[in-house]
Amino acid sequence: MSSLLLLAVLICGIGVAAAGEEVKPSGKVTVTATSVAVGLGWTWGHGVLTLTDGSEYAFRISGLDVVAVGISQATAVGNVYYLTKPSDFEGKYVAVSAGAVLGGGAGAMSMKNDQGVVITITGVGQGVSLNLSVSGMSISDLKKMD
Repeated sequence: MSSLLLLAVLICGIGVAAAGEEVKPSGKVTVTATSVAVGLGWTWGHGVLTLTDGSEYAFRISGLDVVAVGISQATAVGNVYYLTKPSDFEGKYVAVSAGAVLGGGAGAMSMKNDQGVVITITGVGQGVSLNLSVSGMSISDLKKMD
């Protein structure tokens, strides 16, 4: 799975800094999204941000459309980049790139918020496709976990 995430980062163009140095992730993210109607409708969910120091934060999401054959809930995993403080993680994210297809049919998506935080996620499971709603995805209610 880690090779898929690395490939997703490279495909989405954030794996290498302008100076040619590799950009290190600020943390990892796991998102579980539930769709009102498979393939249609509004999707909401929750996730966990795990920083490189091991601290974990729970959050809520809205505006992420999940298309998955036969299921109404899907999980995505990925990396977070350019996060200097946890509060910068919240906000509205818009697509940087989307639709990159990785081995096994998994799709990768990269998105960025107005604080410069970039999230690259990959749907977990065969046939899981992730799309941002027209207005993007919102992350809110960030709370440190014990």
